[in-house]
Formats: sequence, C-alpha cells, structure tokens
Amino acid sequence: MKNNSQMKIIVRNNDVSKALRILKKKLNNEGVFKEVRDRQSFTPPGEKRRLSEKAGRKRWLKKRSQLEQQFVRDELNQFRKNRNKNKNRSNVQRPNQNPNQSRNKTRPSSNQNNRSPRS
Repeated sequence: MKNNSQMKIIVRNNDVSKALRILKKKLNNEGVFKEVRDRQSFTPPGEKRRLSEKAGRKRWLKKRSQLEQQFVRDELNQFRKNRNKNKNRSNVQRPNQNPNQSRNKTRPSSNQNNRSPRS
C-alpha cells in the first residue's frame, strides 16, 4: 500500500453493512483491491507495458467519444439558439408594416389611379 495514513469508518446506529459498503468503496477508490490482484502473481515487464498501453488506449477512446458527444451537443444547442433567435425576429412586427399586408405586395397610391391626363 502506498499511503500509510489510517482510515476510519464510523458505524452509526449499529448499521454494520452500510459501514462495510463505505469501507469497500474507500478501499476501491484508493486502489487497494487492484494492488492486491496485481501482487497475487508475477507479471512480466512486457505484459505490464502491454496492459498499460491498452489502458491508455481505452482512456483515450473514452475521452475522444466524450469530446465528440460534447461537440454534437454544443452544435445542436447553437442550432436551437439560432432557430429561436430567428423565430423571435419573425414574430416582431415592423413599425411601418400592416400585419394584414404581406411584405412583397405594394399598394397602389391613390394619386396615380385617379389622375386625369394633362391637357
């Protein structure tokens, strides 16, 4: 074991099973079980290296997949923001525009229709 500090688990209300679960969790987090497993039999240096490379590859693939998922989430959120922004812009009425009138149609002015030719 690497750390020589003492670990204390307090048993409350005579609940030994809960205290045992807490102890196992702490030992597992410290890596005691892994160390015991590794020391049960001799592991040659080449196998240690292969195992460490395999573990490193696994960590990298896990991190890469998490980064890809984060990128996809950020992209979707950006798309949603832009869509909501555009939706809000289209709901805002323009001050000089009648809501019953479409944008492309223009109303003929009254002066042009009622004009008589000059003599």
